[in-house]
Amino acid sequence: MKKRIILLLSAMFIIAPSLPYAQLDLEQEVLMISDTHDAEPYKWKKAWLTWGYDVRLGYGTLIAGKDLEFTFSINAKTTINDVHVFITDKDLNVFKHLRPDSENGKYKFIFNAPSQGEYRLEFVFKTDKDDWVNLNKNVSVKEGVKREVHSELDRNYSVNVKLFPDKVYAEHVVTLLYEISYDGAPVKYPEKMDGVDILLASWDKSRKEFICSGSRQNVDGKIAASIVFMKPGRHRVFSEFSHNGAVKMVETDIDVLKEPQQREY
Repeated sequence: MKKRIILLLSAMFIIAPSLPYAQLDLEQEVLMISDTHDAEPYKWKKAWLTWGYDVRLGYGTLIAGKDLEFTFSINAKTTINDVHVFITDKDLNVFKHLRPDSENGKYKFIFNAPSQGEYRLEFVFKTDKDDWVNLNKNVSVKEGVKREVHSELDRNYSVNVKLFPDKVYAEHVVTLLYEISYDGAPVKYPEKMDGVDILLASWDKSRKEFICSGSRQNVDGKIAASIVFMKPGRHRVFSEFSHNGAVKMVETDIDVLKEPQQREY
C-alpha cells in the first residue's frame, strides 16, 4: 500500500471538474510516498558481517586548521569499487564526504579538521556482488585550533524538508521530501551526484548507527528519499546536493521512536 501525492497546479483543480472524464490527464507523474511498514526495500543493503575486510589507515601529525593527508588501503576478500569516506566529529557538527584518490590499491584524501577533538571516519565501498561494506576508524586531533563548530547552509539557499510520516519509528520507513530554492527561485533538478539528486548520510547520537542512501524520486522539484533507521534515538541526517557546480549540504535532526508494543486482548 502506498500513499500518493499528486502534483497538480492549483488551477487544474478549478478546471478539471468541467472537463469530461476522458479528457483528464491520468498519465501525470505522481510522487510515491512509501508505506512506513514496507521497510525491507529501503534498508541500506550493507553487509552486517565484515569478516575478511579491514582498513589500514596512515597519517602524520594531526593539527586542527591545517590540511591533513590520510592514506589507507583496504584488505578485502573480494574485488571492491566505489570507495567513499564520510567524516564527522563526536558531536555530529562536522560533516565531510570525500571520494579518495586511488592508485595501485592505495587511497589518499585531504581533510582539514576545523577543531581539536575526536573524528569518526566511515569507509564505504561496494563488493563485486554489489553489496555495500562499511568499516570505521576513530582519530584524535590534539593540536591546533580548538573552537565550537556549527555547519550552516549558504544563505542564498533554502531547503524545506518534510517527513512522512511525521512520527518516525525504528525499523520503519520514513520519507524525507525536499524542496530546494536558490535566491527565492526553485531548484527543481540539482546536478546529479552518483546518479541521484540528493545523497544522504546519517549517524545516531552515539555514532553506532551509520546509514548512507540516495533519493529515488524527483517530481517537479519535490525530491523524495526513503530510509530506515534501525535504532531509536536522535539521528542527524546530512543531505548533499549539487547546484551551479558546487556541493551544498543541509542537516536535519530526526527523533526516532521505539515502536510501542501492541496490547494483547
